[in-house]
Amino acid sequence: MKKISMKRLLSFLLLLAFITSAAATGCSSKSANSANSAEPADKESKKEDTIVIKLGHHHNVDGVVDLYCKKFAELAGTKSNGRIRVDVYPGAQLGQENEAAEGILMGTQQMSGVSTTAYNNLIKGFGLDMLPFMFDSYESIMKVFTESPVGEELESRFLKQNGRILGWIALGGRHMIFTDKDIKTVSKMKGMKMRSPESDLFVGMFNALGCRPTPITWGETYTALQTNVVDGMESPTTSMKDMKFYEVAKYCLLTNHMWGTFNLVINEGFFQSLPQDIQQIIIDSGKEASIYANKVSQEEEKKSIDFLKEKGMVFHELPEEDAAIMRASIEPVIDKWGKDHGAVELIKMLREEVKK
Repeated sequence: MKKISMKRLLSFLLLLAFITSAAATGCSSKSANSANSAEPADKESKKEDTIVIKLGHHHNVDGVVDLYCKKFAELAGTKSNGRIRVDVYPGAQLGQENEAAEGILMGTQQMSGVSTTAYNNLIKGFGLDMLPFMFDSYESIMKVFTESPVGEELESRFLKQNGRILGWIALGGRHMIFTDKDIKTVSKMKGMKMRSPESDLFVGMFNALGCRPTPITWGETYTALQTNVVDGMESPTTSMKDMKFYEVAKYCLLTNHMWGTFNLVINEGFFQSLPQDIQQIIIDSGKEASIYANKVSQEEEKKSIDFLKEKGMVFHELPEEDAAIMRASIEPVIDKWGKDHGAVELIKMLREEVKK
């Protein structure tokens, strides 16, 4: 009996020692795990403190538009002391222009750089800046869209569709370029296949001039010129340089027929999800980046023609009588566009502002 009791006692003591040791080990392990998990949690919170914004556009690296977006990224990062990180995706990496434009309104894209024509079938009045022969300088077009009720109305309409405009820039006057035909007058353009944006305004303009408009996305334009899918297109001289159109188009007729704008835009739902101080930084950075980009655009336009001439492009001034023919031919297109896009009153406002 004593032996059995001693054995039981010994077993009990061994079991007690094991339980005590296991419990101590468990506590030690839990503490160690807590200490180890604290560092990753810390790192995760730091990651959460950094707001990452994806900003895509369809232009080439280091062109005016790319510099615009990069300047915004730089300013947002600096003003927020690193709380905002803007990753810029050039060359349509996040989608071609129309895809990006729709993505902003749908909320599938956070930020983008797009021309207003990308919205002219989505929001009434957009594309107004591209109406032919309305402007003749950077000052005239920027005054209308940044300092008048016209720009305010467009920004309001955009906001109602879940997008916010952070800035406007002008990319300069637009001109006609041709792959291998030395065109010196508008009458010689009749019958030519001309690349057009996917916009009824451009299609209507080329039809009025007797051309055959061919809608092609911006990212595919170079190839279309190179493979003779089209005979020519229209573009600002800065884009001719940035997109290297001089490699596939030799002749340019300086028509100065349009003055388009370019917008920095953000999805409103995403914008409203950000802290208020971050929202203000984004607004301020957009304005400052736009001022910078407009200066760059003007400087680059002055340099671009000399650059293009060095690359072998031949330039011709549009005769005044031809300019008058173009204006008269395109006027009905403007009237129709205004009716089709609910912009009759906006066009009246625009004409009044331009006269001031």
